Amino acid sequence: MKIILASQSPRRKEILEEIGYQFEVIPSYTQEYFDPALPLEKAIQLVAYQKAADVHAKYPDDLVIGADTIVSFQNKIYGKPKDEQEAFSFLRDFSGKYQEVMTGICFLYKERQLCHTDITKVWFRDLSDEEIWDYIHTHNALDKAGAYGIQDSDFISHIDGSLSNVVGLGKESIVEMMKKISDW
Repeated sequence: MKIILASQSPRRKEILEEIGYQFEVIPSYTQEYFDPALPLEKAIQLVAYQKAADVHAKYPDDLVIGADTIVSFQNKIYGKPKDEQEAFSFLRDFSGKYQEVMTGICFLYKERQLCHTDITKVWFRDLSDEEIWDYIHTHNALDKAGAYGIQDSDFISHIDGSLSNVVGLGKESIVEMMKKISDW
């Protein structure tokens, strides 16, 4: 069985490589639709499904993995910021508080699907405006949900859940999902 990652995220690629899987990267270019009427866990799974389905339509006999990550804070969704000012606003909001990082994962293989949502709580320490601007100017804050990468910031005081989920793909969930589909 060939594995295809329907994402151009370098972080997701690195995580799958760390686990030891051989796979091909074929990004999805579908128009994503986040359904606000669904619970967040289901809505993010739907986006992951949309990405996987776009690629699976061209490769129906292969295992296609789709994923999408959001940050949820006080019932608001924080995706990738549109500009530096919005990135600053995101990080200012998170300062001294916690947010939830959710990654929807969807496996499509032949006629079957398996979807899951990883949720990790991430607590920020108190941040100064200077620290936030320094991070924005020295890291690619616009390319990350919530405007930060846990792997390249020192904002986090602690987490509850999967560290790799916050990076972009929960290793533990991928391994468990692979075990489940091995019976298919």
